[in-house]
Amino acid sequence: MDNSAVKTIDRLVDILDYFAHERRSLSLAELSAYLNLPKSTLHRFLTSLESHGVLRREEGDKKWRLGYHLIVWGGLATESTTLREIARPFMCELVAVSRETAILTVYHDHEVIIIDMCETSYSVRLKMETGMQRAPHAGASSKVLLAYLPEEEVMAIVKEKGLPKLCTNTITDPSTLMEELERIRSRGYADSLEETDPGAWGVATPIFDWRGSVVGAIGLAGPTQRYSKEKLDQFVELCRKQADKISELLRVGIHPTSDENTA
Repeated sequence: MDNSAVKTIDRLVDILDYFAHERRSLSLAELSAYLNLPKSTLHRFLTSLESHGVLRREEGDKKWRLGYHLIVWGGLATESTTLREIARPFMCELVAVSRETAILTVYHDHEVIIIDMCETSYSVRLKMETGMQRAPHAGASSKVLLAYLPEEEVMAIVKEKGLPKLCTNTITDPSTLMEELERIRSRGYADSLEETDPGAWGVATPIFDWRGSVVGAIGLAGPTQRYSKEKLDQFVELCRKQADKISELLRVGIHPTSDENTA
């Protein structure tokens, strides 16, 4: 990352931190003095943040306030943190039994994001990192999340991103994708073989919250040299059991208790 990009990120964090000190609104002059930036330069930066919903400007006083998109980010961070904390021991248990890499993914704004992973001890493994974005239409963990979205959301993703061919077996036809998502819903899991990377396979099952909504997916992935139909069936059941345990804890932890209902 070059110095200009780093400075831009630092500037953004400085602005958000300045608002964090119980400052609800700030004028251009106040921000200019705090950041020691010319007003003209700062105004272009603030306007860009406004276009992304990070900041907003009231017509009445022309002062800058935190934007509503931060609420979306905050909600996702809170939900993901809770999910990570609950899922982590089950992911480690999954790796201990399967000896393959376990990944935890969530869907947000047309993207599938790896929010946690527990790696295999094998030297031959797939290259993945926490925070990595995955194509929504390819791979078991992505497809299982896509399968439980409204159809209009799926089609919006297809329209925006297309269905680029990433590997040998990537689904590139919208009708075939919709058929695959229906198959995933009926079986309760997704599998993939060389859809995202050569020589890679994956399985994944959905995680539900107390409302019955899918909030994430837990899956296993590995190289095809350790792949077989028998192992696939075994791994599906392992993922399903761990997903059920995580879902149960999410239901217990979030759903109102009987005492609260009768209060």
